[in-house]
Amino acid sequence: MIIMTQSVTGRNTPVLIASTVETILLMGAFIAGTATMLNAQFPISQTWMAALLSSHLSLGLLSGLGAVLLFTLSYLSDRKDLFRLSLITVIFVALAAAGGLAFYATYNYAFSYVMALSLLISIICSCGCLVYSL
Repeated sequence: MIIMTQSVTGRNTPVLIASTVETILLMGAFIAGTATMLNAQFPISQTWMAALLSSHLSLGLLSGLGAVLLFTLSYLSDRKDLFRLSLITVIFVALAAAGGLAFYATYNYAFSYVMALSLLISIICSCGCLVYSL
């Protein structure tokens, strides 16, 4: 009788799919946010500026939900490396959201830098989840 056990390392398809989608959403939010900061003037006064900001906010909201899903799936996978990377991803996505809300409330550009750096760190950690789940 052959007993098959699940390897501690190896392909983890749910985390692979979730981290791929999360990385795409985070990159989209970062690119849309960069386009918003370079092309829009605050407060928003034109329709195309509102469309840029709306796309950034939509992708940011979806990436927050994706980060929670990635964290949940990596927790259920019982792999500490994926769990830690997804935890860092969730923390920095939340920090990016807080920075974005603080920027929009105060128009202080220091908060936009906090948001951008947090998004970059969360992109790196999400890519790490993608690589380690292969």
